[in-house]
Amino acid sequence: MLAAAASAAASSISVAPIRVELSPAKRTAVLTVRNQEDSPVVVQARPAAWSQHAGEDQLDDTHDLVVTPPIFTMPARGAQVLRIALLREPDPGRELAYRLVLSEVPAATATESTGLKVALRITLPIFVGAPLRTAPDLLWSHEWLPDGTLDIQAQNRGTAHLQVLDFDVGNVGQASQKVHAETPHYLLPGTTAQWQLRSASGLTRDTQLVIRGHSDAGDFTVTSGPGTP
Repeated sequence: MLAAAASAAASSISVAPIRVELSPAKRTAVLTVRNQEDSPVVVQARPAAWSQHAGEDQLDDTHDLVVTPPIFTMPARGAQVLRIALLREPDPGRELAYRLVLSEVPAATATESTGLKVALRITLPIFVGAPLRTAPDLLWSHEWLPDGTLDIQAQNRGTAHLQVLDFDVGNVGQASQKVHAETPHYLLPGTTAQWQLRSASGLTRDTQLVIRGHSDAGDFTVTSGPGTP
């Protein structure tokens, strides 16, 4: 579950902050998990190595981080403090990415109950900065598909992540013809994100496009030429 606010919530559980940033000088962090229900909740906390393949997130077991306590019970309307510690050395020239997975452990349901118990799950990003300066570097491109869909891609050639929050697409010099994409997406170093805009009929195909958007690193404006590889 991704969010761009001070806290993240999934029905009965809320967490603050929603993103953890570690570094060679800051190897530990503290989170607060709160139970918003009127009954106790059991939660398991697990760190995972985070990578992206073919546009999909992949989470793998890792021993690079330790989370304490790994499993806990929060009383009704109660809270729990979690501590995250980095056990490995940061990469010297590249940001590392992990996720903290918080999973509710469903309570045993009485046999006569006809209700459906759904286990809640929240994942929060954890970034480990490098000793040297790192930064994202996005290369934008676009292609018109035969059915009129505008396919936009962004490739992160940098050494740190970027979270694209939203963006507008328009023709250069024709700001009135725009389509809007509001699909937040993290791009880890060396990965590519793709957006397919199916309502882009107002755009001219044989000219450059200007892309203006917002990210967790600030606003950006880039151009993309037709047929850019």
